Amino acid sequence: MLINFNDGQPIDLAQMLLAKEKRVENQKLMLNRYNYPLISLSIVIPGPIKNSSGANFLFKEAIKALHDGFTENALLVIDEQHYHSIAGAEAIMSVKCSANKLKQYCINIEENHPLGRLWDIDVIDPITQQSLSRYEFEHHARQCLVCQDMAKVCSRARRHSLDDIFSAMEKKINDYLINTPV
Repeated sequence: MLINFNDGQPIDLAQMLLAKEKRVENQKLMLNRYNYPLISLSIVIPGPIKNSSGANFLFKEAIKALHDGFTENALLVIDEQHYHSIAGAEAIMSVKCSANKLKQYCINIEENHPLGRLWDIDVIDPITQQSLSRYEFEHHARQCLVCQDMAKVCSRARRHSLDDIFSAMEKKINDYLINTPV
């Protein structure tokens, strides 16, 4: 399978910020409607192209991994909405489960699924309406895809080229495809 992260339209900062505002608005609507913890899923895609065939592949795999876990853990999804825009694919899911248990479950997926590092799975507490932090659960910060240092440090310092980051992502995806039975 050919993975392509360049077959989309670049976006600018204003479009990215607008998408973030819309995500927060959609989250608040669902929190107010159901009063259960939310999963807010997005894909880790560096650079100006957020919606591509590669990003859409990662989104579908993330949804599948989440649903497999819901089934395994007998978790009930109250509502699930998917949003597709030039700023990328996102999902918001209201789940009947404690926020802490749900966050631990999502951390487990991010850390143990072969593609988990390429997903951003936030859990939002319905009481505080804030995202739960990995630190609250004694988990370390996420690692850089290229050098295994802290991702935020490398990102802020722009330590790696987009080509290097996408190469690391493509390797993860290819390893996953080779090792996953069809």
